[in-house]
Amino acid sequence: MKNSEEPPQPRCQFSGEACSTESPHYRKVISHIFGRNKRCTIGVPNFVWIYYCRKHYQRARYRTGEWPFRQCDLAIDTIKNMRAWGGVEDFNLQLRRRETQRSTGNEGQFEEDDSTVQSTGHETGESIVTHDADANDEDSSAEAAVKDGRGFNPDEPGESSEPKKRSPRIIPRPVPDWLYSRIGNHKTFSQTLQVLRDLRQHLQQRIENGYEAHFPDIEILPNLRQRPPPLHTAASKSRRVSSRGAVAKVVKK
Repeated sequence: MKNSEEPPQPRCQFSGEACSTESPHYRKVISHIFGRNKRCTIGVPNFVWIYYCRKHYQRARYRTGEWPFRQCDLAIDTIKNMRAWGGVEDFNLQLRRRETQRSTGNEGQFEEDDSTVQSTGHETGESIVTHDADANDEDSSAEAAVKDGRGFNPDEPGESSEPKKRSPRIIPRPVPDWLYSRIGNHKTFSQTLQVLRDLRQHLQQRIENGYEAHFPDIEILPNLRQRPPPLHTAASKSRRVSSRGAVAKVVKK
């Protein structure tokens, strides 16, 4: 007999309507922004995340002009889902590892694809293609595949017939100076949502000024609420133990 309390299966939420692809493969669209596969996200239930099927993920991802704005919108919706769930206390807003390395001058850890391009300081007018050891970031490597004219499928396994020689190509997304001042721990829901709204406005200004817009290399890590210890264990024990520590006899009814 099937358990009626089983959690609902993921469904594609690309357009808010029922997806006709009936794909068995779903992807947590922007989980990398919230620390994909990190300890802080393990306790977040599946219904909090936003899923796309393979077809709609690729469609959204290849629309590079719309993608950074969609990422902001999806991050806002995900945070609202976390607030409705009630299991998140607050958030730590931090730089991704490659942005920390870049800002501290450890740029030698990145292989440059184009020797004429330098990655220095914070956000500039143009994006820079480099190699990063973080193979978990499919979003940046996907855009590199699009620009090279290669196909990209996040659900297909890589070629295993040849040994892996190079890390996936990652496009760094420098963090703007104003966003550095917002970095910190224990940000409230309101503060975090405001950062995302300000970021969306910043991206729009870059487009209007003739620059490319990209979601920067930041992470929004949720701090989960501490679960209180169960009370029934102590209560049941107190009923059977007297003030002297003797175990009282239990009368069966």
